[in-house]
Amino acid sequence: MDNPKDTGHPDSDLINIHQDHEVRYWSKKWDITHEELKAAHQKAQPSELVRKVHAAAVALGYNPKPL
Repeated sequence: MDNPKDTGHPDSDLINIHQDHEVRYWSKKWDITHEELKAAHQKAQPSELVRKVHAAAVALGYNPKPL
């Protein structure tokens, strides 16, 4: 499990949508809103893999920055 006090280094392969620091990190990295990231994460379920959430964001038309 992630350490919520370690906010500078999110998992490199997974997105935990329940951790605010990870939502902020990936939203900023991909230049999409928190709501768009959460929608992409939901579409990618049951996976939390970064590449699958990114692909879901693209499929939803959010136009995230490349991986």
